[in-house]
Amino acid sequence: MRWPATASAFIVLATVAGCAPGGPEGRVPELAVDFSWKGVPPCSNVSPRIVVHNAPPGTARFRVELVDKSTAFARHGGGEVAAARDGVIPPGALTAYRGPCPSQAAIVYEFRVAALDGTGKVVARGAAEETYTPISITRTGRR
Repeated sequence: MRWPATASAFIVLATVAGCAPGGPEGRVPELAVDFSWKGVPPCSNVSPRIVVHNAPPGTARFRVELVDKSTAFARHGGGEVAAARDGVIPPGALTAYRGPCPSQAAIVYEFRVAALDGTGKVVARGAAEETYTPISITRTGRR
């Protein structure tokens, strides 16, 4: 018997979803993440201040990654830092970070944060996104 394409797709998706680490057994608590691009110059390698809320007890480190939401290929790095009690990741703390460097278009960027316990196991995840709008570049024309 031949299944309709939509039924086959549903069966495949249902099977994959059941095996995914984000399923009921692999679900982790959600972190709240705050940051702002205010005062961050384009093409800077100094990460902005990031605040992580709701980190579970036992969180030892935060793994942070900056992602350009306009393309799947634009990863801007990040790094791992010790988890401070107040959840603040200070400016410049991410050592493998490359900041937004858009030309003239506003682009949405997302900071993805994973809370890690002392063994490196992910105990919570969160993300926050904000649009980075580049400063207009003024060019003088020839006459």
